[in-house]
Amino acid sequence: MPASTEPLKLAWSRDSKEVFKVVRVKPFRAFRYDESKVGDLSKVVTPPYDIIKGAKVDELQGLSEHNIAWIIKNKPRDDDSPENNQYTRARDFLNKWVKDDSLKQDEKESFYVYGQDFEVEGKNLFRFGFIGLIELEEFASESPGSGTFAGVLQHEETLPKDIVDRLSLCRSSMANFGQIFVIYPDKEGSVDAILEKNMKKNPIADITDNAGVRHRLWAVDDESDVQAVSTNMGDKYIIIADGHHRYKTALALSKENPDLESARYRMLTFVNISNPGLVVLPTHRLVQNLEDFSKENLLKDIKDYFDLETFDNKDEMFSRMDKMFTQNKHSLGLFMDDGNYYALTLRDMKIMDSLLADKSQELRNLDVAILHALILDKMLGIDKEKLLQGTMKGGGFVSYIKGIGDAVDESILTVKASAQAVFFMNPTRIEEVEAVSKNFESMPQKSTFFHPKVWTGFTINKLR
Repeated sequence: MPASTEPLKLAWSRDSKEVFKVVRVKPFRAFRYDESKVGDLSKVVTPPYDIIKGAKVDELQGLSEHNIAWIIKNKPRDDDSPENNQYTRARDFLNKWVKDDSLKQDEKESFYVYGQDFEVEGKNLFRFGFIGLIELEEFASESPGSGTFAGVLQHEETLPKDIVDRLSLCRSSMANFGQIFVIYPDKEGSVDAILEKNMKKNPIADITDNAGVRHRLWAVDDESDVQAVSTNMGDKYIIIADGHHRYKTALALSKENPDLESARYRMLTFVNISNPGLVVLPTHRLVQNLEDFSKENLLKDIKDYFDLETFDNKDEMFSRMDKMFTQNKHSLGLFMDDGNYYALTLRDMKIMDSLLADKSQELRNLDVAILHALILDKMLGIDKEKLLQGTMKGGGFVSYIKGIGDAVDESILTVKASAQAVFFMNPTRIEEVEAVSKNFESMPQKSTFFHPKVWTGFTINKLR
């Protein structure tokens, strides 16, 4: 498969013709692990909190008494109370590590270049961006009318997860631990040029994780470079690539602390949309728990709108999907444990014009929109309400499968064992993410999977 408080004060400069809104990006003095105190850095940093589950929590915490999982995934206990609970314990770990210098604050305000070397489909890639603070503002919902738009955009709908967990951690610790991953347009590479210059220095962190991804960090602390990054980011818009819930949590915290200047900012990782290492992988859909599900009826309905091709193995199915992808056609894969693998190619886009008449052409053209509106909703009856209901139940009607590693094979086995179908997707293109976001629209949830994940623990931003 191919990879492909109240709203904050906004700074405006006015003249007789144009109005410009400025995104304020600024450096900070990060708290970072002192390796002379905590030992091997690879034992203390982790993937983001939302993919650390079950036994993985114990595994990470067992690596080191200073592992950041002790903070971001401190486990509840039966005897928890308002005075002593998973969030107060997380706060106490943070305070202890700062007090004993396991975490030290950098002397100079800096941006931090964050680079990741990784492999996808046999290709060695390098993605880099920078870590800094942004002045928080509500998601943009309309164009300023004139001038250059610069603001914060979301690109996909969020699942109804309760943000109380992350907000409780933030309230207790008053710190940012994990990153929010955002992308921004910079075809000229004005910011990247500064970052590349600083990557010629020795990194201040360098680890390789157990998936083979190399993570490196460089400090950008020269005053002229710092100023140049802030200035060049001023006229950009940013799109939340990963971390919509964390951004909403930060907004909530800022509103609770209107007099705390530091709470008006959030730590983000910024990556240029034009970065050659920016990869989006597909997220597949596993369908389950439907009453009266019929393979025969589904195939009959599919044939009304799609050219249906049948294969006896998944490789041929994916090959066909890939070919359609390169021809800009809309193709999905399907497995239902009937001995066949199917490739579905939409014949006519007119059906989407009627199903999503209130949406833009850019949104209607998305493969994931076609799957959700035409198949999940129209054919299988899994509408938005059922998607939300199912998510809150846990297993629900649709599970989301990241298109990496053994996930495809595992989803096929799940269908053979208990689920009803799995729909395989081609990846959403970066330009599609940008186009939909600029229309102030949101894709269906889990439309993108930006790979690799941005890790937690390399930099910490304390709010007080």
